[in-house]
Amino acid sequence: MGSYVGVDWASRGWLVVETDGHEWTARMHPSIHSVWVTHRDANSILVDIPIGLPEDRRRECDREAKEFLGSERARSVFWTPCRAAVEADTYDQAAEANEACRGDGLSSQAWGLIPRIQEVDRLLRDDENARETILESHPEVCFTTFNEGNPLNSKHGRAGEDERVACLEQVDDSVRETFESFVSAYIEDQPPWARRIGTSNRDDLLDAMALALTAKLGDTNFETLPDDPPVDQKDLPLQIVYTDM
Repeated sequence: MGSYVGVDWASRGWLVVETDGHEWTARMHPSIHSVWVTHRDANSILVDIPIGLPEDRRRECDREAKEFLGSERARSVFWTPCRAAVEADTYDQAAEANEACRGDGLSSQAWGLIPRIQEVDRLLRDDENARETILESHPEVCFTTFNEGNPLNSKHGRAGEDERVACLEQVDDSVRETFESFVSAYIEDQPPWARRIGTSNRDDLLDAMALALTAKLGDTNFETLPDDPPVDQKDLPLQIVYTDM
């Protein structure tokens, strides 16, 4: 049957959830290269990080994802910085590059993710096989699709967590038990010296599970935002993939 992987950045490492349709695993990785070496035989790997980088305008996939989520959840999608900003050495240089490319400022959230964007970009530019397997998705788009097109409330807090568990449980009835076992094994019980999922990353765990389920349901045949995605100057697709429920 193969395996399906969801990847989310979780403060101190890449949080990776894998499912084969029956069993689930979760693990923290120090780099995206480690993720790829471990899961290179997966059917698909969906990662919540921008892949195709714009040159002189905002990405259409970001715009369509914001529209798809509606005004209440649109802020969960940030405008991807242009390639010149991603390749800059300092925040000031990156902000100036983004302004020069398309007249945009650079959010602190985008700046904080630039090292992760660089990681993924370099891997995909160097490895053709990785380009075929690692695709960009967005957890909020996945959750909204699973919830019949209705965006969920904020993921922060126990009420938001419960809502998201219930949403994923409609797709796979093993989700609640799996999530609780992951929390017990990797958040509550592991010794502090272990590479563990932090207590503040419970929502990242659910995001990675949503991405893994999307990978499984799409099974390499995904819907995309936009429908006919362009590629950037490095031939990487400017797209967000999801599965149509």
